[in-house]
Amino acid sequence: MARLKVGIVGAGSIADLHARGYEEDSRAEIIAVCDRNEDRAIQRALDWGARAYYTDYQQMLEHPGLDAVEILTPHYLHSNQIVAALQSGLHVSVERPIALSIEEANKVVEVAESTDRVLQVYEPCLFYKPLLDARNLIDAGEIGTPTAIRVSMTICKGDSGLWDFASMDDENALWRFDPEFSGGSPMLYDVGYQTFCIALFLIGNVEKIQVWGSNTEVREGLQLDAPTVAMWKHFQQDCYGTMTFNYAPQRKMRTEHHPLEALITVEGTRGDIHIIRSSDPTQLEAPVELRRDSRKVHYGQRNTAFEDSFMRATKNFISACRGEDEALLGLGEARQLLLLTLAYLKSSNQGNSVSLKQG
Repeated sequence: MARLKVGIVGAGSIADLHARGYEEDSRAEIIAVCDRNEDRAIQRALDWGARAYYTDYQQMLEHPGLDAVEILTPHYLHSNQIVAALQSGLHVSVERPIALSIEEANKVVEVAESTDRVLQVYEPCLFYKPLLDARNLIDAGEIGTPTAIRVSMTICKGDSGLWDFASMDDENALWRFDPEFSGGSPMLYDVGYQTFCIALFLIGNVEKIQVWGSNTEVREGLQLDAPTVAMWKHFQQDCYGTMTFNYAPQRKMRTEHHPLEALITVEGTRGDIHIIRSSDPTQLEAPVELRRDSRKVHYGQRNTAFEDSFMRATKNFISACRGEDEALLGLGEARQLLLLTLAYLKSSNQGNSVSLKQG
């Protein structure tokens, strides 16, 4: 079978992690790059060995031989770009979220279901092996019946300068601080959405959400939505969740990627599981720890590469496009995650709990 020919749309900082998956898989190749910044589009095309570059997305969709696109643009562009690509007969992988409203998401789903093309909502945390190990332990009853899940999200100061909001000088990188572009608060989809993705994967659907949010001024005129606390109840089970989001610019993280660390704990009637997902390759703790009966059991390698989950997500997309596998995050799950994230935003803005119909 011929190699899958891919075009990457949006060549910002996250694009390197996405491109690596195609570069290291002989079943695919990057043949086109699109970015509104022409210099960046040219540089990325050279970096990835692409044959062409574009500054106009619609023109790239017409590139001869193109099979699929990877959409890594600001959130407000996602739904229209997905629809345009599907209608051009292309497979689509899109960074979270699928859309910024349920109405937009419904349109995307309708178009996707009318074609035979693959639509993957890219979520690398679902391909993080320690999270998969933890899910297997929970399913095997190792902690008994789950009663609580806690997720701690922290943004630190990294070596790369990514998310260094206080000194960021690229105005194009500040789009997330405009609610019309980001779909809400700056970290809504990097923190809130990802937290619910983890909670749904490990426990199940959510029926009620309550958020208490604050803002921190990271520079004049820019407010980051931290510290923030969220609580929720899982659907038809006595299991409750909490999420804390902390901005810690005085804490350094040795990483060339986005300096985000997630600490996840799932408690049960028999024991508990602790999972670490960090972009810092020097963190020493085991990524999964099972505690039960005064004993601790460690699972997985101590240093689990952050980028590995991105490459596995890309591999899944390539396999799905070739008919060898199914896309892990389906349209129904992507829509449910959007619904939860919008409920999170509504609760944060209104200061009260939000119930979700049918969990």
